Amino acid sequence: MASLTRCPGGSRWATARYTLIQASYWPCYCVIITFASVYLLHQGFRNTEIGIVISVAGVLSALLQPFVSRRADHLRRLALRQFAALLILGQTGLCLLLKCLPGRVPQILLYSGLLVLIQLILPLCSALGMDCLNRGIPLNFGAARGAGSIGFAVFSSLCGTLVLWFGEDVLPLVMLAVTLVLLLAVLTFRFRTPGDGRMSAEGEASAGETTGGAFLLKYRGMAWILLGVVCLFLSHNILNTYAFQIVGPLGGASQEMGNMLFIQSVVELPVLFGFGLLLKRADSRFWVRICGAGFFLHALGELAAPNIPVIYVVQIFEMPGYALFTLASIYWINGIVAPEDRVQGQAYFAMAMTIGAVLAGFLGGFLLDWAGVVSLLAFSTAAGGVGMVLLLVLLRKKRN
Repeated sequence: MASLTRCPGGSRWATARYTLIQASYWPCYCVIITFASVYLLHQGFRNTEIGIVISVAGVLSALLQPFVSRRADHLRRLALRQFAALLILGQTGLCLLLKCLPGRVPQILLYSGLLVLIQLILPLCSALGMDCLNRGIPLNFGAARGAGSIGFAVFSSLCGTLVLWFGEDVLPLVMLAVTLVLLLAVLTFRFRTPGDGRMSAEGEASAGETTGGAFLLKYRGMAWILLGVVCLFLSHNILNTYAFQIVGPLGGASQEMGNMLFIQSVVELPVLFGFGLLLKRADSRFWVRICGAGFFLHALGELAAPNIPVIYVVQIFEMPGYALFTLASIYWINGIVAPEDRVQGQAYFAMAMTIGAVLAGFLGGFLLDWAGVVSLLAFSTAAGGVGMVLLLVLLRKKRN
């Protein structure tokens, strides 16, 4: 990897500038996704309607991920950062319209657009960091992603306070503010590549474009790996989406749920900030295999937990599960696919995670209503187990 002194264009600040991207993306995600129910309930929508909107937006974003990523992988006139900025600019416009256009139909359509765009932007932000590293510019991806988690936690608390002080109508303004910061961060993420004078984070035309079906045929076994990811995130999202219902039978309420989610955020940080050290111990393929066990043990621990203190302790499995996966999968995909397919590879993983979240919403709610919390947690554990086995088996050899 090139030294800092050989990287013109301010690349010594690459980590700080990429940190700004992550630290503004995840607050955007927090306000738009986490506070969706808060805002839409205020607009007069019922819980059932909100669940349908979130699920449909998730399905739509999953369907669009391969198309958007193929465009990003084969850009001819735009840099990757400029392509990402176009989507963020669209998000900015929707935030403005959300504030200006009242009424059930405009509000639901605009918010659905926000839900889709924020999920489409994620793999592009990941690809920007990987592109920087691929061009020889030093960047601590894990530290930047850790700052994103901190930003998410801070904005979770901040938005709750702002809603308490000013009401739910303040949320579109918060969305607009953090989206503008994200837009500025992405547009200014531009560095010269050492030795060749080109600009990093630039899209380049490829000789041949890999379509969605061809991508899965080109990388054999990828479809089964993606199925494993769907299972892991089905398990993970059940635990988070229905956290309030899970702590209820153990004597918990909203405060205990908040404590549980706070512990999750805290235990993620050592992995995110120390991932560079983990890569010195073993390659990303090894750590992706380990992730499956983390997801499974997290679900199994909550199923077996007899009380709230044990539930708190079980959150430690967020560290080898979700936290480790968020970085290990990005590095692994970046290493195994051809340069012209890297954005598409990131997008397929994002699509699998989105499908897992959508299934968690549909199936989890059904199980909770018809069979109760124990059956819900048993299903989450089974899904985590299937995902764990698939990753352990499919990634057992380096050639895969």
